[in-house]
Amino acid sequence: MLSIISKKIIKPLSPTPYTQRWHNLSLIDQIFSNIYVPFVFFYPKHQVATIPKHQLSKILTNSLSKTLISYYPWAGSLKNNATIECDDHGVEFFEVEISSSMNKVIHNPDLTFPQGLCWGHSSLSTSGALTVAHLSHFECGGIAFSICLSHKVGDACNAYYFLRDWARLTRDPKLILSPQYFVKDSLMPSPFDGSMVYPVIEPRREGCIHKRFVFSELKINALKALVAAESSVQNPTRAEVVSALLYKCAASSSTTNLWLKSIADVKVYVVLT
Repeated sequence: MLSIISKKIIKPLSPTPYTQRWHNLSLIDQIFSNIYVPFVFFYPKHQVATIPKHQLSKILTNSLSKTLISYYPWAGSLKNNATIECDDHGVEFFEVEISSSMNKVIHNPDLTFPQGLCWGHSSLSTSGALTVAHLSHFECGGIAFSICLSHKVGDACNAYYFLRDWARLTRDPKLILSPQYFVKDSLMPSPFDGSMVYPVIEPRREGCIHKRFVFSELKINALKALVAAESSVQNPTRAEVVSALLYKCAASSSTTNLWLKSIADVKVYVVLT
């Protein structure tokens, strides 16, 4: 049902500077096991008919190579649970054919993902790539584009910006992206020497506690002003100040070991209004 047309390793268009070689993971990123954040997009035939099939892969890989200049950690290598080496290891890019119509697959999209990676735990792809993409061609003429991005590098919000800028460069190859700022472990450094052994937390539903905290715009602005006045961090984002506050409160509420044990059984939802 599925046959591979090609497999490529896409590297950043220009080498990552040595000053950006090491990407130190925060405590939260170390806690997460090696899972991928999966996305899939379906496009019917009439949306892609103007692009020749043999050119589509080239267009996407060229723009991906340019995007990785700014999002270089996703092209790196996980050296241990605390460090990504931004060595331009590259992104795996598969082009496949699926002998089925898109309508038969759209409600069961697992076929469009690399086997074993979608929501997989404790393992990377066979080549160790932190990002794996699939371009699938259906017999009806439509396509599916899926991508799995390592949660070690970023969350869904980071992945959104990555995909947004990749799409922008695909539409306009001459576009120049603004440099990205990676906070690494500056906000939530690990209290341990070396890296934590993973996986520490595996997602589970049994015995979970759900809590919801609402932060008003007035309180967030006051918190941002306090951070700017009492630290060297200028103009912090709303997400940064709220995340730092939650981390500080959780870390000070009990010993680190007890907090790390209990956080596995608690899910916190934060609403920024």
